[in-house]
Amino acid sequence: MCLTPGAASGQALRADRLAGAGIEKLLHRGPDGHGVCGDAQSAVAMCRLRLRSLPDDRVPFTAEAGSVAYAYNGEVYAVGPGALSGTGRTTVPAGGLDEGQAVDEHDCSALDGMYAQVRRSPDGCVEVSRDPFGIKPLYLRRHPHGTAVASEIPALLDLFGPVRVRPEAIGQFLLFGRVVDGGTFFQDIEPVAPGSRLLLKEGRVQQLVAGLGAPQPTGGREPATPEELRAAVSLAVERVLVSDRPLGLALSGGLDSTILATELSRRGVRELATVSVVPRGGGDGVTDLSALRLTGTAWRGWRHRWIGFGPDDLLDGVADAVRVLGEPTAMTSVPMYAALARLARESGIVALLLGEGADELFGGYRSYLRLAELTEPAEFYLSADQGRLVRDLLPSDAYAAARDALGAALPPAGGRPAAEVVREFEYQHSLEPLLRRSDHLLMAQGVEGRTPFLHGGLPALAASLPFSRLVDHGQTKLPLRRAFAAELPAYGDEVKKPFRAPVTDWLTGRVAPRVHAELTGHRDRLVAAGLRPDGLDELLGRVLRGDQAVAGLVFPLLTLGSWLEWLGA
Repeated sequence: MCLTPGAASGQALRADRLAGAGIEKLLHRGPDGHGVCGDAQSAVAMCRLRLRSLPDDRVPFTAEAGSVAYAYNGEVYAVGPGALSGTGRTTVPAGGLDEGQAVDEHDCSALDGMYAQVRRSPDGCVEVSRDPFGIKPLYLRRHPHGTAVASEIPALLDLFGPVRVRPEAIGQFLLFGRVVDGGTFFQDIEPVAPGSRLLLKEGRVQQLVAGLGAPQPTGGREPATPEELRAAVSLAVERVLVSDRPLGLALSGGLDSTILATELSRRGVRELATVSVVPRGGGDGVTDLSALRLTGTAWRGWRHRWIGFGPDDLLDGVADAVRVLGEPTAMTSVPMYAALARLARESGIVALLLGEGADELFGGYRSYLRLAELTEPAEFYLSADQGRLVRDLLPSDAYAAARDALGAALPPAGGRPAAEVVREFEYQHSLEPLLRRSDHLLMAQGVEGRTPFLHGGLPALAASLPFSRLVDHGQTKLPLRRAFAAELPAYGDEVKKPFRAPVTDWLTGRVAPRVHAELTGHRDRLVAAGLRPDGLDELLGRVLRGDQAVAGLVFPLLTLGSWLEWLGA
């Protein structure tokens, strides 16, 4: 994290002291040491989870006393012209200082990695950089008393005094499942745009490089072939294997994680821990590696552990979810992911390979099957049923503002089909929240998540394929299925298994009375946050009756109420 007090702060706020206080809230992210570098005017701080740097290295990384200091979260896998696109000759930087200098000295196109970095110069100026996919999160707080940047929102909340909640964010969250206007739930806290570079000086923020949009294919290339995709997956996996610490693989039993398992087994990787969460009644998860039908023999030496997950586990995990994320969430997978993170730590894993990104790149969600029928992109995000439910919960002006926020956030169509507009928006609307989930919940357990599908040039290859080649004839993710048809023939007709619990059945079944009681306990907080009491009372009655039509709002309301309680505490 970093801080630069502004002119309005007077002499009371010292950047080095504030940075020291802020980094204390992030120590779970780095059990291998932490430190602060700076003075009263600007400071950077870092806590370290060691993957490649030398055990005795001090953080933030510096070449010598009084020189440039680097504090970062993440890894740089390859440096050189075309590193991001997977083409050209590249080198692998040594860990620690070399990675910080690589981000400092190259633009995004010459870097393949996941990183959120702050660089402090001897003159006190701070430069902020974030990788082009936003794999590693980074948040900026602007305040009259100064600016601050951190990997997690909770570290920013108390730095310059109390924060204020954005009422408009609550409306967007209930209607769409997340904030869509590019902000957060807080008035003066915003994400640093993926791919951007900022300069912080004397409490002011200057944009040096604008954030990048959705991945673009390299110069008018032909659509990627199955052979090219296979080669890129191989390169991506090779890049993310660099580590001095134990590696692991998260398995769901679906196509993406099984592709990674296939590639690891093909490479002869024998020392590997694998982990899986198996939701009760969900059909997801892996209890026995032999069920994946992997080729070769290397996988037989892997150590596999799995854990069950039920409706009580889901509800028990709500409070921790909002505490770790610093925001409410509509992702019912979050408590399951927390269970996966704990299992990874208990299995001795320090870097865990994940399948995130494949669905957004290659059209993996079943909901994408209806995209070709839509005439307006907004239709994909706002169903009539969801709209009616939320309209009963929000004042009419708040509902209208939330609906309009989506229209303003969607990319310009420019004559493109609705499916292509949605595809571009999904990198912000769907992928970035998933990456934040992975980062926050894994780092809370001292585990780094790695996302091979977002490396090795795979995003550029995916971008070369029109949407019609990703989803067709009732099947999703067609390019990946064809690329691995020989090794994974059973996945040619496999139906996407989402990493989430069967929430509708769970929340309207045996635990419905508990759900009703917990929501009732949050009622006054939710009303104070702007929800209509009559609409909320009507929904509570339907929850108690086990009405499945309202199940989609139950989990978001539970996390919203728990988050409001956490803020109040």
